[in-house]
Amino acid sequence: MLAAIKTSNEREFDVREEPIPTLQSGEVLIKVDYCGVCGSDLHAYTHSKGYEFVNMPLILGHEFSGTVIETFEKDDETLVGKNVIVESMHYCGDCENCKSGRYSICENNRVIGLHFNGGMAQFVKTKSTFVRPIPPNLPNSIAALAEPMAIAVHAVKKAPEISKDHIVLVQGPGIIGFFVGLLLVKKGAKVILSGLKQDYEKRLSKAENFGMTTNIVDQEQLHQKVDYLFECSGSSKAVQGGFRQLKKGGKGIFVALYEQTVNLFLTELVRNEWPIITSYGCDPVDYEAAFEALAENKSELDSIISYYPLSEVDLAFQASLKKDLLKSVLHVQG
Repeated sequence: MLAAIKTSNEREFDVREEPIPTLQSGEVLIKVDYCGVCGSDLHAYTHSKGYEFVNMPLILGHEFSGTVIETFEKDDETLVGKNVIVESMHYCGDCENCKSGRYSICENNRVIGLHFNGGMAQFVKTKSTFVRPIPPNLPNSIAALAEPMAIAVHAVKKAPEISKDHIVLVQGPGIIGFFVGLLLVKKGAKVILSGLKQDYEKRLSKAENFGMTTNIVDQEQLHQKVDYLFECSGSSKAVQGGFRQLKKGGKGIFVALYEQTVNLFLTELVRNEWPIITSYGCDPVDYEAAFEALAENKSELDSIISYYPLSEVDLAFQASLKKDLLKSVLHVQG
């Protein structure tokens, strides 16, 4: 099979032929159709701080769709021929957090494509426990976005009270920020998606077709304070700017990961009663809502995706790092 393998800390892949994985107990084999390039993949690609745990050689990729072609267990044979995605977080199910339903913060969490081989290959194996069939009304190309949409679902659930009466600032026009904004628009909120001037043409402007207004932070300040802040940019500078736009008593939900320490003047947070809530990953239940949101918008979402063949994986990563696009997806069998 053809696979894109990260072999070193250099910003490049070795695209080469590898043996098709051999199944073990509880596993299934998936023929991969599409695999998205995630922010975590970019961090692993550049060997960023916080990703030292990534051991190479490794096949990256945790946002993928495909078809089950083989199972180890007879009980899993009903999955053969089904189009599926795979939950990115492989939780233990036994720790305190798992038992309370908080799978995204499992004490023993391992992520496919970061801790072990993922979907940037023509075939991938995984435990059947984490396989989720794709609804028949959703094409595999769009279903590959289920994991980032599930992350957005998880984040928006942190503020279930948001309604049409609220103004929400979403910082960061990447795919997570875009999906958070899309879900909030569906709740009736007035959504402002912010980014830099360089983001406008390729990323920010696309949000305007989905009911969001946009703000270029290095050109203009917002004219009114907002009720909620969703920080999806990962920029320490954006964190400071976001709080300046938040009403007294407003709520900040932090979804991004940061390469650098963020300094906050806690007295300011206390005096304004700004609760800080964090949202990490997603839980199994979030995928059903993600499928629904993707299906509802499937005809429009293709316009935000830039497709690359697996052989051009380095080009996909370089374009993503330069922020030349909103979402890059590898067409693995293409």
